[in-house]
Amino acid sequence: MNTKVITFAALAALGMAAPAIAQPVQTRVAANEIGYETGALGYAALLKGNYPVALEQMQAAEQQVSPAARRDPARLINMGLAYAKMGDLAMARSHYQAAISAERSFDVILSDGRVMDSRVAARHALRRLDQGYASR
Repeated sequence: MNTKVITFAALAALGMAAPAIAQPVQTRVAANEIGYETGALGYAALLKGNYPVALEQMQAAEQQVSPAARRDPARLINMGLAYAKMGDLAMARSHYQAAISAERSFDVILSDGRVMDSRVAARHALRRLDQGYASR
């Protein structure tokens, strides 16, 4: 199993911390996508809160990879975050569910230092998305 880092960004609209960036553990402090083409995970744009640009970057990157790579849980979770932040809860939910059912998963380190399987991280994001939606 690969080990990745998912750093969390505040999802104020949903009242939660949600996955935003994936990187290998050993390069946790690096400010780019390690092991991915630059922009493939929308890292810099997500950090800046520029969710439309992050989504555009990830969608463009999807066109350059194999169908299997399009189901990368890190990308799916990051796309879910971008959609959620832009208010498209149905697309966010779809991407989180795809990360949950992905063929492979990664161990991820959350911003608070906890280690979590990417499926579990996606379930948490989905649960928070549903809780935020229900509280509106």
